[in-house]
Amino acid sequence: MTGNINTVIADIASPIGSISETATDAAGRNFLKNYMEHVAPSEWLSLNAATIMLSILAPLMLTLACNETARSIVLFCWACFIKPFHAKSSHSADNQQKNLELFYKTQAKIYDKTREVLLQGRFEALQLAYSHLPKNKKGLIWIDIGGGTGLNIEKMSQICSLKDTFQAIYLVDLSPSLCEVARERADRLKWTNVHIMCADACDFEIPQHECADLITFSYSLSMMPPYYAVIDHAYELLNENYGIVCSVDFGVQSSAHVTGRVNNIGGLMNYHIPWFYRTFWRIWFECDKVFLDPSRREYLEYRFGTLKSINMRNKTLGNIPYYIWLGVNKDEDHMLSHRFKVLAARSPYLAPVEQGTPLKGSQCPTSKELEVAASNTKKGLPFPSLFYQREIWRAYYDELSPHYDQFKNQYIYAFTWEDPREDAKILNLTADDTVLAITSACDNILAYAALPNPPKRIHGVDLNPFQGHLAELKLAASRCLTYEEIWSLFGEGRIANFKKLLLCKLAPHLSSNAFQYWMSEGARAFDISGHGFYDTGSTRWALRLARYIFKTMGLSGKVTELCKARTIREQQLIWNKYIRPALFNPIVGKLLVGNPIFLWKALGVPTNQAEMMGSSTLQYIIDTMDPLISRSLISTDNYFYYLTLNGRYSKDNCPVYLKEKVHEIFASESNSPLDRIRLHTDTLNNVLSRLAQKSLTVAVIMDHMDWFDPNGNDANHEITALYNALQFGGRVLLRSAATHPWYIKSFEDMGFVCEPAAIRRSGESIDRVNMYASTWICTKTIELDARRRMSSLDLTH
Repeated sequence: MTGNINTVIADIASPIGSISETATDAAGRNFLKNYMEHVAPSEWLSLNAATIMLSILAPLMLTLACNETARSIVLFCWACFIKPFHAKSSHSADNQQKNLELFYKTQAKIYDKTREVLLQGRFEALQLAYSHLPKNKKGLIWIDIGGGTGLNIEKMSQICSLKDTFQAIYLVDLSPSLCEVARERADRLKWTNVHIMCADACDFEIPQHECADLITFSYSLSMMPPYYAVIDHAYELLNENYGIVCSVDFGVQSSAHVTGRVNNIGGLMNYHIPWFYRTFWRIWFECDKVFLDPSRREYLEYRFGTLKSINMRNKTLGNIPYYIWLGVNKDEDHMLSHRFKVLAARSPYLAPVEQGTPLKGSQCPTSKELEVAASNTKKGLPFPSLFYQREIWRAYYDELSPHYDQFKNQYIYAFTWEDPREDAKILNLTADDTVLAITSACDNILAYAALPNPPKRIHGVDLNPFQGHLAELKLAASRCLTYEEIWSLFGEGRIANFKKLLLCKLAPHLSSNAFQYWMSEGARAFDISGHGFYDTGSTRWALRLARYIFKTMGLSGKVTELCKARTIREQQLIWNKYIRPALFNPIVGKLLVGNPIFLWKALGVPTNQAEMMGSSTLQYIIDTMDPLISRSLISTDNYFYYLTLNGRYSKDNCPVYLKEKVHEIFASESNSPLDRIRLHTDTLNNVLSRLAQKSLTVAVIMDHMDWFDPNGNDANHEITALYNALQFGGRVLLRSAATHPWYIKSFEDMGFVCEPAAIRRSGESIDRVNMYASTWICTKTIELDARRRMSSLDLTH
């Protein structure tokens, strides 16, 4: 019976292989007749699962086999889903080439046509890898291991000039049939620097060159049984200081695989594959000798330092999981020395802008980053992924901290409400200042960096990791994009080619965690057909509600007129006659503005802060909005409310970082103010405790302390941390929903002199936002014994 079955398979395969694009119905009938002659109904139950599948699919295959594309599909189905059940393969390492030929010989010519949908992410992987190569170095060497037909090289030619970028390109593959297709492609496209090597990936040699600047694996590691040897050989060939290794491949990871090494894998977003998909796709691909087990990727993450990592799904074909991963030499990469020099200053986050000499032994202060790096070294693991990034903006944070669970994978604020113009007037910052501020959407941090004499260091602190990802995106855009591109992103809030921009320009300036987030969310956030970037974040609900109310009441046109008004009188008329009555009617006031759930989810106002607004939240909002209309023109001098009403900025009414002159300063290659910024993803207390004592001159904590429980000790502990970190004469700038917040007394007990910079009166505004009832400056003036401070404050509560 086995012989009969094999005869069936052979005879079925023969006509499939011979059908051409000019096939006729007669050929189809002959094919079907040949098939039916060998399979009697009595034999059906004896056929194995693969033959039964073919019997069911035969009519469909017959219909498809009438043109070249359909023929390719039929051959692909035969080679991948049927032939593996009958082909005799050897498990001997010496016969690996023979096994590959059994699989590829009949489909080498159609390989590229039939894999485009299955093998996704290859072009994106090449874009990402190229963006990380040194741009000032000529004569690069690229090795494409398992490069097959040479399609990767052709795709790379769409990204850069092969001749100008690479001195030599080596395509290494063990299949003679695929290498032959690659040679034909090289001849056809006249590649003079491409060398096709039919060789074993474990021990091939590149003549006349000592190391490679780029090594790629494109869906090849999963087909290499001795992958340890292959990866080790790649490690030996890679340029130690500037070399990049890139892999795009199938993978079935789970969160259980990251125990003890989460900090060096480049982020957990979409990393975990549910059990069903892990099991199903692993079994399915093993039929074709393709191994999706996680050990291949894990060994990459062990052998190299992770530079970038993203986890994707092929949604076209049943959510097949695949990943794109970028790595560097884990011990010699050029960014390591810079990272350690920054960390080895007298405070782990207060390093000078210029690179200094690293301290040794007891001189080196303890920091979270250095502690983790030391722990990884003891385990033989690479350093945390952040150590290998080009930019040093982001400080290390523990991605698995339960503190981050509350943020549900999103930032709250897409833009910052506090008015940096008032901050500049109150604080009079200079180049001698070291500033700590709440990160929020990073607008104010960028405003401080844009001052004529920016502070020597600016620390942004936010517990929400996604606010940090947003801050990184704005910093990266300011660093590397053209003014038109950054305006499209954050001025208009829409751009057509975000994914390409991210892969080709922004990625080298982002941490792997931030890159993962924007690779997943960015295209949707900046979609030109949607509401735009400023319709993202938790606060989008308030903006949507306002738009809905205006549309329902037929006031959309009046809102447009308000945003175009050229005089205060015209602005007041439109507001008082049309918009104010709609926005502050009793239904809106009772069901929304006065609702604690809406205040938190839509406006970001927690319960403790809401209670500080007084007996009527609606009246508080009225007192916020009414005076603004008489203070400044929304159309030209109040970009906060202009954005709220329009969903975008205008070029003469926008945050300072979106001004063209400021962008030129930020994008400068030397001494950019952006180099002075550090981003911390932690509580304010934890960050303050890690800063050198008496190293801060200014702390801008926004309305942060309004969130604390008046009956708890959280405020006292934070005030103590602020006191320790500030120099004498150091100042804390804070805003509050109360005219006289309850925690001012605690500041005074700690040794601060507290004075209001502004207190809002009914009918008056204190700045262009006017969202807070008061602004305070608390200055450290008295040295107190730490034990006496803490004990007195604890007795108070």
